[in-house]
Amino acid sequence: MKNRFNQTSMLLAHILRRDLFKLLIWAVVLSVFSGGFASGIYEIYGDDSAGLMGLFDMMKNPAMIAMIGPTAAAAETYTVGAMYAHQMLLFTALLYAILSMLHVISTTRKEEDNGTAELLRAFPVGRLANTTAIVIEMLLLHAVIIVLSTGLLQVQNIPGMDFYSNLLFSASLGMQGILWGIISLIFAQLAANAGTARGLSFLTLGLFYIGRMMTDYNAPSLSWLNPLGWSYLGNVYVEDNWTPILIGFLASLLFLGLAYLLEQARDIGAGYLPERTHSPYARRSLLTLPGLLFSLQKTFIMCWLFALFLSGAMYGSIFADMDTFIGDNEMLQAMFVVEGGYTIQEQFMSVLFVVLSLLTAIFIVGSFMKLVAEEKKGRLDQLYATKLSRKTLYWQHVMLAGILGAGGQFSAILGLYLAQRSVMITPFSLWDMTVAGIVWLPAVLFFVGLLSLLIGWLPRLSVLIWVYVAFAFFISYFGQLLNFPAYVEGFNVFSYIPHIPLEEWKWGTTVFLILFTFLLTLAGFFGYSKRDLISDK
Repeated sequence: MKNRFNQTSMLLAHILRRDLFKLLIWAVVLSVFSGGFASGIYEIYGDDSAGLMGLFDMMKNPAMIAMIGPTAAAAETYTVGAMYAHQMLLFTALLYAILSMLHVISTTRKEEDNGTAELLRAFPVGRLANTTAIVIEMLLLHAVIIVLSTGLLQVQNIPGMDFYSNLLFSASLGMQGILWGIISLIFAQLAANAGTARGLSFLTLGLFYIGRMMTDYNAPSLSWLNPLGWSYLGNVYVEDNWTPILIGFLASLLFLGLAYLLEQARDIGAGYLPERTHSPYARRSLLTLPGLLFSLQKTFIMCWLFALFLSGAMYGSIFADMDTFIGDNEMLQAMFVVEGGYTIQEQFMSVLFVVLSLLTAIFIVGSFMKLVAEEKKGRLDQLYATKLSRKTLYWQHVMLAGILGAGGQFSAILGLYLAQRSVMITPFSLWDMTVAGIVWLPAVLFFVGLLSLLIGWLPRLSVLIWVYVAFAFFISYFGQLLNFPAYVEGFNVFSYIPHIPLEEWKWGTTVFLILFTFLLTLAGFFGYSKRDLISDK
């Protein structure tokens, strides 16, 4: 048994040296993101009890519970700290989880695919040594993040946010990073390659997020069975319950043991899930470039279209509960029935499409990133050895991303429409819902233009598109809460889109965004057609 962990300390020292710069950036960014905005919120709401109570009433809306989870606070205990934890924990936990899963799979399963792990096994290195070193690295990283985040919250010296509660807030997020990193280890053993492992990990995370949407409002006790629920069920700054941390720790040990059992029983480079057997003869569709591109991304595309449809359907299913939520509450009626007689459903729908459009943007960015990903792996050399031109390949990827953007947006719209139609007495028409959702498409396609520019001129830095995606989400979600300056809001493409039906369609803005996106894409093409191919091999 000891031999299975042989040279773990040596591997740990190696990966810490290799990943040090990335881990330092990771630690600083996550610490600032999770704990750096508390003082800003306190300045806005600390002396505004009426505004805080209005926000408390709004957050009990079933739509908001579906998005960010419930709070155990009552009116008298809904402090700035309770509001900060309620707003931040779930979405920040998703960020911790995604980064952890990407890092773990990249340093385990992807290294097997690249042949690095096989070279290590040629030396007297234990079968479980590399996995153990990665787990220890994740533990050390999140321990540092917990310390930094707690310290950052502490130095802001906000009334009601003491050290004990600040530590629980940070530990809740750190445990989510560790837990989901270890969960991805299981998929790294089950899958046949790193791409499938990532897909299964993200699919599992998405299903658990959707699952807690159903339980948080209708059956809160069932949310204790959901790993994502452990991020906010500690009720930080209200009850300060450490039980979810203990459950997450025990679950992590259990999942790690399962990952060990799976890894030691399989061959290197192999997986437990069977791979599809293909015909020795190519289908006619594979003889065309569009058919080839679609075939390579078919599973990715189908999963995302289904996920977008399901996300829309889940949000649409709670439309009927909103009228019950308002009831006879005069304050809520004043908040949600605005000038012009718009209902709470119409207001929620206009905000909801920000979230759904951002998901569509992530979908098409992931698809378009395949162009530079395949280039880095050296697979485009074989294509360019034929008569295929860079112009054709580039614009085919752009066209595919555009089609997927429209398809993804409509998939979310259709899910939202069918779900609200099944629960509302007077549902929205498909046309009204399509207009409210399709207006966001120019902003979604803007991400393609921005990524085109990076791929064309700075291909090794194309991952920076994810920084802008995170920025757009953060400004869209926290912009009104933190009162960012207008010039900061101006960098967020979603801020230029009208919230239909509350606002009128801005044709000038729509045309400008489409033209600007085309110019970015064209500039990217000029760079792509002239530069050398890159390779990570």
